[in-house]
Amino acid sequence: MIHHLIGASLVIGAMYCSSTISGQTPTPTSSLRPGEVPKWIQDYKVPLPKEGLVPDKETAIKIAEVVLFRLYGEEGIVAQRPYKVKEDADIWWISGTLKENEFGSAFNIAISKQTGAILHLEH
Repeated sequence: MIHHLIGASLVIGAMYCSSTISGQTPTPTSSLRPGEVPKWIQDYKVPLPKEGLVPDKETAIKIAEVVLFRLYGEEGIVAQRPYKVKEDADIWWISGTLKENEFGSAFNIAISKQTGAILHLEH
């Protein structure tokens, strides 16, 4: 729930800042067709911190868990702790671990250090 509120406030803030800076009036959403995004929103660029949005493994794990819990359920993902975390260039690779004598597949997710985008996901 908190993540949705943060995302919504970022979008609203981006819409306000972009329209204020460019002098454009935001297009009312009622006039937009489904899937249509105004050009001034498409062109808006958020300045990112030098170290990126995901500067450490703790942040990467939090992002991975949000995505994985949503897709596969919290219980199955938490059972794969401790996670293996590897930093490779500008990507965080996080993998689950299986317990001894346990069969199945562990998750593997790649997250961009710069943007927080999910670059790879398998389970």
